[in-house]
Amino acid sequence: MTEQSTFNDEQQALVDKLVGEARVKAREKAQVDFAAQAAKDKDATSQAALVAEKKWQELAEKHEARVKELEPLVAKSAAFDELVAEMLKDRTKALGDAAKKAIAALPEGLTDLDKLNWLNENESLFEAARGDGIGTPGRPKIQAKDKIKPGEICKYPIRL
Repeated sequence: MTEQSTFNDEQQALVDKLVGEARVKAREKAQVDFAAQAAKDKDATSQAALVAEKKWQELAEKHEARVKELEPLVAKSAAFDELVAEMLKDRTKALGDAAKKAIAALPEGLTDLDKLNWLNENESLFEAARGDGIGTPGRPKIQAKDKIKPGEICKYPIRL
């Protein structure tokens, strides 16, 4: 085992002084090292922030350029929507109240362009039927592709 050495008061005071000085120096060195590491971390963080800021700035510039590119298209689209709305209004007015009711009954998700196309495709539903307004209306006029010429025999059966 180790022997325990004993110091006299003078020697103990000297040892305490040396240990205290060593502890103070170690504490000061640790504080300097800590400050240096904190400064290094702060520099790294600020550099990373600058890099990120540059990326954001580049993205913002690209976005701004894209917005400027699309602004004329937005104006054209708005003008087109107004034109289609006016065309739908005029077409509905020309076809009458039945067309207004039919347009109102269409699903809400349809655009004015879809409604106008539907109205044009189903125009025959809103045409006034021939007749005097009493009884069954007459049949709509259907034009045959090959009309019967006088003096020829009809290839369609005739019911009497």
